Amino acid sequence: MENADIQLKIPSAVFYIDPVRAFIGNLAKNLGFPRKRVADIQLVIDEICSNAVHHGSIDATVGIKLHIRSDAHSLEILVQDTGSRHKGQHKWLTHERLSEIEANRSPSNEGGHGIFIAKSLSDTYEMQINAAGGTDVRVVFQLLKPTRGKR
Repeated sequence: MENADIQLKIPSAVFYIDPVRAFIGNLAKNLGFPRKRVADIQLVIDEICSNAVHHGSIDATVGIKLHIRSDAHSLEILVQDTGSRHKGQHKWLTHERLSEIEANRSPSNEGGHGIFIAKSLSDTYEMQINAAGGTDVRVVFQLLKPTRGKR
């Protein structure tokens, strides 16, 4: 498969996450990722996009952006939001806030697991504040192809 550079923009609504998840799953499958890894990639995208919709969007009309790059060796996905929808709460992502999320994560809590899941299942995970006052989350998945004749 050729190198691809795909850009998507979706409204900041949960309704649009499932089609994105399906699209990225099909792309990963066509790139040659094994079925289990495709499921991991879809789960990570679901978590990142859910966080962008719930925590990082001013409103549904602003939307979130996805930049997807692929080549013979990897799939890279960047999800960008524009900042919190809560008045007066801009740049919700701070080192203190991330530390708080990590400290409060437990099996009994419903929330707070998305960042941990994305970090655990991706080969590269980066999160930073963007110029719009929102958050950029970048994940990379390496495609490990079996080598012939080596065990």
